[in-house]
Amino acid sequence: MTYSSHAFAQRPRWACIGSFCAGFAFLAMSFGVASVSTVHAAAEPVANAVNAIGEFTVYRTDGIQEQLEGKGSLPLFDGDTVKTGTGSQALLEFSNGIQVALNENTEFLILSRWEEAKGFTRILRLSTGEVWVKTMGGPKPLEIETPVATAAVKQTEFDIKVQPDGQTTLTVVEGIVEFGTAFGTCPIRTSTISYGNRGKKCTKPAPFEVASNVAWTQGIRQ
Repeated sequence: MTYSSHAFAQRPRWACIGSFCAGFAFLAMSFGVASVSTVHAAAEPVANAVNAIGEFTVYRTDGIQEQLEGKGSLPLFDGDTVKTGTGSQALLEFSNGIQVALNENTEFLILSRWEEAKGFTRILRLSTGEVWVKTMGGPKPLEIETPVATAAVKQTEFDIKVQPDGQTTLTVVEGIVEFGTAFGTCPIRTSTISYGNRGKKCTKPAPFEVASNVAWTQGIRQ
C-alpha cells in the first residue's frame, strides 16, 4: 500500500444548478432533514479507503490532496471529496458498517447529518459516476444525492449510476431503497431497476437481473 499527499488550492465543491436545488429542498422536507454540515479534518474519520485500483484521490477541505494505491487504510472525513480516474476503482468502509465501492470516473462529497432522534446519517453527494453500496450488521442510515434524485436506505445492497446529463439509474440487489426526485418518491425493492430523470418522477420499478450491474465490484472487493 502507498499513499501520497500534496497541497493544492482548494477545488470547487458541489454546484447547485437548476431543478436540483428545488428538488433537494423538496426531498429535504420529505426525509425530515436537519442541518447538514461539513466537519474539519481534525475530527474523527467517518470512513477509510481500504483498496484502490488505479487512480484514487481524496480532496481535503484544507486543499490537501491524498492518493491511495493498492490495499491500505486512508482515513476519510466529513467534507472530503473522493474521485476515481479512468479505469480505476476504490473501496471504502464507513465506521458504522457501510461498504461503498466506486467505479471508474466517479466523484462524490462526503457529508453527515445529525438528528436528535436518529443520530448521524451519512450522505454521499454523487456528482458523476457509479457506486455500489452494502450495509452491514443491521440498519444503517445512508443517503445518496445525485443532480436529479436521492436514494435513502437503512439496510440494503444496491448500485446507483449517474450519467453526464444527470440521469440516475438505481438497481436494488437486496432490500428496499426510497428513490425520489422533486416530483415524488417510490420504494424500489429487491431485483428491480428504476430511473430518475430531470423534471420527472422516478420510473416504476421493473424486474431486472441485477447481478450484471454489480459484476464490476468483484475485483475491488477481493
